[in-house]
Amino acid sequence: MSERYFNSDTQTPASQKSKLSGMSILLLITTIVFVGATIFLFADNQSKSKQLSAVSEEVTASEKRYTDLDAKYTAALAEIESYKGKNSTLDSMLAVKERYILTLRANLNSEKKNRSISEAEYKRQMADLNSLVTDLNKKVEDLQKQNVTLTGQRDSLGREITQKASVINELETTNTSLTKKVAVASLLIPTDLSANAVRAKSSGKESETSKATKAQTVKVCFNVPENKVAEPGEKTFFVRILSPEGSVLAIQSQGSGVFTSVETGEQMQYTTTATTDYEQAPKQVCSNWSQSTGFTAGHYTAEIYQDGYLVGKTSFDLK
Repeated sequence: MSERYFNSDTQTPASQKSKLSGMSILLLITTIVFVGATIFLFADNQSKSKQLSAVSEEVTASEKRYTDLDAKYTAALAEIESYKGKNSTLDSMLAVKERYILTLRANLNSEKKNRSISEAEYKRQMADLNSLVTDLNKKVEDLQKQNVTLTGQRDSLGREITQKASVINELETTNTSLTKKVAVASLLIPTDLSANAVRAKSSGKESETSKATKAQTVKVCFNVPENKVAEPGEKTFFVRILSPEGSVLAIQSQGSGVFTSVETGEQMQYTTTATTDYEQAPKQVCSNWSQSTGFTAGHYTAEIYQDGYLVGKTSFDLK
């Protein structure tokens, strides 16, 4: 009887098939786990990439919002600066707006540091700025319109004042002319004007003399006419006696003085005065002039002035 020897390691086809089947399952499971892990890691990586991209986009958007707002604030402040110094009322309003913008800008800078300028905050600040600038421009426009109106009123008033000033000047000129005419018409033009040297006799009476050595007084007489234009009342005449040398005989202590000539506007010295109470009727007026130094020989001139006008003139000679 022959013996059969069996190797314990020898596998039957059935066992080999079973073993292969188990390995396949294990490989499949491993593959599935690997694929699953790969998909998970890929998905997680994609999610993180999207998150990172979103954060990056938000940072970029936030920086753009900041840049836009900062530029808008800068433009608004520059616009405010351009309006300054034109109107006191406008300057007061601009100061308020400027402070408000600077506060908003400070808040914006704070938000930038915190990297938190959201779209909503951006829109809110931009809306506030646009509203502020619109309000500012409207108020500036209103003030400019008011200024144009006031300028027109001022110019109109200026023209009216100029016109009235012109009328007043014309009236003043006319009035001055009329006053001058009335003044001239009111003058009492002397008639029968005479000037002579006289000396006193032992009897007390005066007698005319043509000799310088005997002359004691120069007597100037004239008649004032009737003049209904002249107001009644006291009238004063300035008498100027000019020596042969052309100088005015004058002694302050004896009543000499100065008056203003209407024709030249100059101050003129006079010798003495003649005063009379005028009653709009003819009347003789005389004035005497004596001096301790006596009189020299030569040609003398006597002038009569009233209210600054030369109204009469005569002359006499002493030998």
